[in-house]
Amino acid sequence: MSNFKNISIVRTKNDIIWISIDAQNNNNNALTMELLKELKEIIVNIKGKGFKGVVISSAKPKDYIAGTDLDTLLSLNSEKKADIFASLGNQVCRHLKNIDCTTIALINGNCCNAGLDIILSCDIRIACDTPNTRFSYQDISQGHYAGFGGISHLIKLKGLTNALEIISHKSYLAPEALNIGLIDYIVPEYKTHQAAEYLIAEVNKAQKGISHLKSWKNKTLLPHKLSAYFIAQKVKKSTLKSSEKNAINSIITTWKTFRTTPDAAHDEASSATQLLISDSVQNHLKIKKRYQQLDQDIIATKAHTQHIHIVGCGIMGRYIARLCAENGFLISIYDTRQSALEQLLPELYDYLDKHYYHFPEQRQKLLDNIIIDIDNTGLNNADIIIEATPEDKHAKASLLHDIDQQIKPEAIILSTTACLPLDEISKDMQTPQRLATFNPYHPLFNSDIIEISLHPNSPHKDLIKSFAKALQLKTIQVKSKAGYLGTRLLMTYLNESMLIHQSGISARAIDTQTSNIDMNYAPFDLIDSIGIKECLTVAEALADRLAYDVPSILIQKNEQGLKGKKSAAGFYRYKNGKKQHPLFDKTLNTPSWKTKRQEIEKRLIEKMINEARACLQEDIAESKELIDLIAIIITGFPIEKGGPLSYLEQLQTLATTENNIKN
Repeated sequence: MSNFKNISIVRTKNDIIWISIDAQNNNNNALTMELLKELKEIIVNIKGKGFKGVVISSAKPKDYIAGTDLDTLLSLNSEKKADIFASLGNQVCRHLKNIDCTTIALINGNCCNAGLDIILSCDIRIACDTPNTRFSYQDISQGHYAGFGGISHLIKLKGLTNALEIISHKSYLAPEALNIGLIDYIVPEYKTHQAAEYLIAEVNKAQKGISHLKSWKNKTLLPHKLSAYFIAQKVKKSTLKSSEKNAINSIITTWKTFRTTPDAAHDEASSATQLLISDSVQNHLKIKKRYQQLDQDIIATKAHTQHIHIVGCGIMGRYIARLCAENGFLISIYDTRQSALEQLLPELYDYLDKHYYHFPEQRQKLLDNIIIDIDNTGLNNADIIIEATPEDKHAKASLLHDIDQQIKPEAIILSTTACLPLDEISKDMQTPQRLATFNPYHPLFNSDIIEISLHPNSPHKDLIKSFAKALQLKTIQVKSKAGYLGTRLLMTYLNESMLIHQSGISARAIDTQTSNIDMNYAPFDLIDSIGIKECLTVAEALADRLAYDVPSILIQKNEQGLKGKKSAAGFYRYKNGKKQHPLFDKTLNTPSWKTKRQEIEKRLIEKMINEARACLQEDIAESKELIDLIAIIITGFPIEKGGPLSYLEQLQTLATTENNIKN
């Protein structure tokens, strides 16, 4: 065998081949053409050599095989290139399945997409018992898959319905993966090698294959054609985005044609090629690349080197407290409202039960890092103070003045304001240059992007970015203007939705149509989840500064005492936290509904495009690509369109082409 750049090979005395993947130039063992070629050469050369077993592991500390390298995917922009790559991966998995000794995947971290295809080609799958060990087919949500044959193999093992449910799930921790039969064993990290050797020895001792797949049952209760029909109809009627529907329908089509025959895996490669080169998937990949480029060169602050003090224990304060504690920082949190402090621990316990139930040590470490500071004593000794109080200009300015007077000279102050410009809230401070905005997007958006804005004379840019990276957040620097970037784009979307509602179209009809056009967030669902009063406060702050009207319906809801989801009533009514749809919606059942749908789409898309253009003209962010990225994350603008500014360019190009054809 040749010398390899991305893989190391060791043969032990007991005739076991250990393959350790260590992809060069990426930190997560994402697959490249070069890596796949090396893996294929190794597997082909192992065949027929009389080895007792092959173990495939990762040299990366937190990742096993995290799918396909993004730059590689972006380079596969023609049918020929994409087909060559998918076919190569398909060959790797086929050779791995047909190897004449026991194969084991030793999974010590994130394993997704093409990585899952590879482990499904192994006889036995052993996972480490760490929080980093996760499994997912997340590329499906972006409208594509690797095409290596793993999905066809999964369908053969589990049946079509169960396989589609598995690949549509966001991710599985190791215990969850074991429960559904995606893996076979979970062991402590220090015992993985010992477990692999033991299992290979047991298989060879028995001189026959181990029945570790006995829990995988291919149960199809309906005849094949009928089952496929019902599944396809279910996908069609689902609320999945169009790109995800395309990927799942492609999988169903392959299954309907080839069932579980070997030809299914071959067709999977062809189908994957067609999906990958589509415009919608290419837009997904370009946005993902822009996201990955954020803060690549920033070095994270080391945990425990700084004391973080948070003033304000509302939704944002509690969220940041959890982020700090989760990433190893000692934090203290203060609020004048005892009721706000009392919400912290119950909310934190709910989070821990969901994410750390199987990891008691990590759970306790997180709890140990949080101090509830009822006397605000942590303020005097903190290195970073985070102000996380409601969006009231005068209250914030007064509080920041007091903080500035009491803290250490070298300490910095971060404000979570999402709409108030820096110069307005720092006007009473003696040292305004040590104040910066530090605005993570609302926890509802499940985003790890944070906006920062700095005083012109601030020396703290690198420190703030390093701190954000330590919290596993990606920073974008924006101009200090009302609404900054994310909030300004979001409120444009929400306000226009409410104005359309005021014109006589129901909230449910508007939410339905935004889902139909692949907006990621239904506006009235979002308003109710954020809170009526919170949205009104921000809308009023921006209306004064950006010269637009606050929707009267929002004012009326607030005056009626409706708070949204947390009070069981807002634009919708809720029972036990679940939205109650009206039994009959006139708008959705009128002959003019098609026209109304077009009107909703036109108004919302045009409004967001115009606001994005205004942000670009005012230099709110450094590039149009960044504005597109934030529009997708914070408003849910359809990623298949590439963002409002990219979509505008596509429309202009299309119009030019049509004019040229006419002329």
